[in-house]
Amino acid sequence: MTVKFKTLLFLLISFITTSVHAQFYEVLEAKKVVQSDGSKIKKGRYINWRSIVTVKEKGFLMLDIESAMHLKLGPGTYDIHQEGKRLNAWYARHLSLTGLLKRKGIITCKFRYKTLVVPGSDRHYEIDRIELNQKGVTTLKSDTVSLKIEWANPDYQYKGSYYVVIRDYYNQGFIDVIETRETSLTLYPGRYGHRHMYYSVMAQNCRASLRYKLEVVSNTTYPSSRYTNFLEPDH
Repeated sequence: MTVKFKTLLFLLISFITTSVHAQFYEVLEAKKVVQSDGSKIKKGRYINWRSIVTVKEKGFLMLDIESAMHLKLGPGTYDIHQEGKRLNAWYARHLSLTGLLKRKGIITCKFRYKTLVVPGSDRHYEIDRIELNQKGVTTLKSDTVSLKIEWANPDYQYKGSYYVVIRDYYNQGFIDVIETRETSLTLYPGRYGHRHMYYSVMAQNCRASLRYKLEVVSNTTYPSSRYTNFLEPDH
């Protein structure tokens, strides 16, 4: 067997092996998960990347999809290929927004707030934060519903930009960062495809509002975002 033939054979075997593995994902964790034909999915096995799976109530599925992050799914029915694409797109978006905030110099900066101490307790309040008109949890029942937020900066002479930062509620992965020089903004939370989010407003000098939660109750938003932790990469 010539060296040239051995080389070609090795390349062919490598290509076939890579192609086979690329079509199947390793099951890292599985609890109460079945494929569309009713067969159970078990830890340590492999499933086709084109599989449709159902994670039953109180179930969980984690796959190695050969990405920067593991695909983690809670209860629901999923097209694995589409979920993998969504995860990769979201993670790329998260990294892009992280880089944006780093370039702006506001991702880790801290503002020294004035505090009000409650007499007789260890509780205190930061009294000079940016103040938002929306408080508590805002629940939206449609993907098309808008939410107008307005804010007031205690520094009335401030003339710089503001950043409305939207993150996933459970894992804090960045979803969107909107820059504006106004003190109000209309959001359409349903378009992000996340069920639970929170938002805050930050000025260029790092003065910020508190965080407030958004919940989108819609059949088209994804219920699995809480199971993917972008701040602690798997690989």
